[in-house]
Amino acid sequence: MPIYEFGCPSCGILTTELYKMGENGELLTCSNCGHAGLTRQISGFASLGVSGGAGGGNCSPGCHGNCTGCH
Repeated sequence: MPIYEFGCPSCGILTTELYKMGENGELLTCSNCGHAGLTRQISGFASLGVSGGAGGGNCSPGCHGNCTGCH
């Protein structure tokens, strides 16, 4: 099961849940205010240790191959 972020439309708190793929969160309740029906949020992801060059992969985020010593 994937991990999704859900937001409460009442208090704005974000929560992370292990939830079935394709479900939208309408069955979840907010742990902060008790509001029923959370909304699934679009969230970013992190990728660590991935290098596109022959170097050690010490690029700063957003480098896109423009820094020295890593490509």
